[in-house]
Amino acid sequence: MSTEIKSDKNPYGPNKSPFSGIGKSFRSKIDSVKEYEILEEDEGAKDDYFYGMPFGLNYNEYFNAQKLKSSLITKYRDMELSEAIKGNEASGDFGSVFTINEELKLGLKKFSREKAKEKMLSELRLLYGIGDTKKKYLNSRGYQTIEDLIYHPAFSNDAKSLVDLINSMDSKRMMEKISHWLSKSDELVYCCSGFHEKEDFLFFDIETLGLFNRPIILIGAAKFNGDDLSINQYFLKDLNQEPEALNQFLSQIGPKTVLVSYNGKSFDVPYIRERLSYYGMPHIKEMTHFDMLHFSRRAWRSRYPNCRLVTLEKYLFGVERHDDVPSALVPEFYETYLRTGNIGPVIPIIEHNRQDLITLTNIFSKLYEEWSQ
Repeated sequence: MSTEIKSDKNPYGPNKSPFSGIGKSFRSKIDSVKEYEILEEDEGAKDDYFYGMPFGLNYNEYFNAQKLKSSLITKYRDMELSEAIKGNEASGDFGSVFTINEELKLGLKKFSREKAKEKMLSELRLLYGIGDTKKKYLNSRGYQTIEDLIYHPAFSNDAKSLVDLINSMDSKRMMEKISHWLSKSDELVYCCSGFHEKEDFLFFDIETLGLFNRPIILIGAAKFNGDDLSINQYFLKDLNQEPEALNQFLSQIGPKTVLVSYNGKSFDVPYIRERLSYYGMPHIKEMTHFDMLHFSRRAWRSRYPNCRLVTLEKYLFGVERHDDVPSALVPEFYETYLRTGNIGPVIPIIEHNRQDLITLTNIFSKLYEEWSQ
């Protein structure tokens, strides 16, 4: 039985949104693609149904995951999700979605505005015509900062413009400038986060049923209020809750919001936009976005086996996950839950997403320690 995902309510009333035409066309194309099926119990499916070896997993990892799933099915048999995890049904324009909220004491380290400006003003290579050799020459002549170059006959005008841009603390434009002359992963791009309050950052991560064109089954979003980290997770008890999960996530975004993710520029944001299009919902607007994967590779690629989130949390923070579901098996675990109604297989998915958010904030702070010297 293939699963059709629908939203019963239209928050725009009788008049369709300006995106509805695009969404309808996009949705009709996707609905014609049968990439997976959810089997009902009466179709002879068993708890140990073999889905095939997912890419990137070895046999032991797969075998251990199957053992974990089996034990969870036994442990949580006949138990409701609300009995195992403290949460509630949050309602909105598109229905309801199971929402888990948690408050943690977890500070965030970041550059101050003044320190961020200081580091940018010391990088002469942000001006046209200045490379490594020219920078060394100018330093030897007493030009240590971009402000010093305001008095240089050749660089005066460009230096004034750049100082004005830095003082404006327009992080988006400044990130584009640094990326153009240096690199998208340069530490100065990360330093632009200093132009924002930590309460502006929205740390987020998604879990999906596939790599494209499939439902998002869990959206995790975390925000700071002082040293308190508030984590909200929007979990789909059934696939029809996806529109409200997206709606709840969008409600977290305000005019000052700055996105923070791990590979979110390449995966999470495009995926969310795709799902919004599917339902004819407004897109996420372009906004400042700090992708920690890019900075992590620059800082630690040569030190550790790889820059996967679970690898970095092990080497940087001493965290080793237990009873964790590999990302490649999230779809299988969730589909087992849909087939059987047993909540066991989704417990590690929710915990996996939660830990990803915590590690994401810790990596943000660790990069500050790495580059604040």
